[in-house]
Amino acid sequence: MLSEQLKQDLQNPWLRGILAVVGVTLVVNFCFIAYAYMFPPNLVANDYYERGKEYFHDAKTRQQAAPTAWRLQLLLPSKMHVNQAQAVRLYVMDHQGKPVKAGKVSLKAYRPSDASRDFTINLNLSDAGTFIAPITFPLPGHWDIIASIRVDTQHFDTAERIFVEK
Repeated sequence: MLSEQLKQDLQNPWLRGILAVVGVTLVVNFCFIAYAYMFPPNLVANDYYERGKEYFHDAKTRQQAAPTAWRLQLLLPSKMHVNQAQAVRLYVMDHQGKPVKAGKVSLKAYRPSDASRDFTINLNLSDAGTFIAPITFPLPGHWDIIASIRVDTQHFDTAERIFVEK
């Protein structure tokens, strides 16, 4: 008797439609989950958790280092365009406020959505405290820029997120 009632209920087009919608929803969700496991999103750094934990939770260490910290100012054009070389400048002053006259300066560009497009360029000293280099972005969208300077054992960096237009 129960099986007869079930057969009759399954003949109803409304019940079939509701079951089809639920079934399609479950299949689509399963496909999204499987795709996320097979192709995980790229991250800017492989050890992102440790870096973030150190950056946000080591305020005491940063406060102790503040008197000897250098000041870095990254100057980028107001509008960046794809495949167009534009000058990037980094102004660096030491802890005494004097322009830095030496050091190895690099600029790393990270594409949050595609780590294979990341690149690094070196900036050259053009004037006391000023390092400069042309930069060309191959793709439009958001980029994370990290400028770093190394002098002997000291290392300082600054970061900025930019948007590159077509």
